[in-house]
Amino acid sequence: MSDYDPNRTTVVTSNGGLYFVVGMLVVAVLIGAYILMGTPGLHTQVANAPAGGGQNVDITVQQPANPAPATPAAPARPERATPR
Repeated sequence: MSDYDPNRTTVVTSNGGLYFVVGMLVVAVLIGAYILMGTPGLHTQVANAPAGGGQNVDITVQQPANPAPATPAAPARPERATPR
């Protein structure tokens, strides 16, 4: 008996679709992590002064010479209901 079988079939499987789906999931997770981390590198937390030279700001708050005396408010008197 020989090893030749005329009805022999060869099954070729490809995992290309599986690799594509897994790759898309990895890309989606990486993009989500990048967004959730606040897009590092695009925003800095450092305040920069204007380039046109430094400006000095002097703020002075002056109090009035004679503050008005505090007068206590008179207590509110409830009005009485008039019978009919």
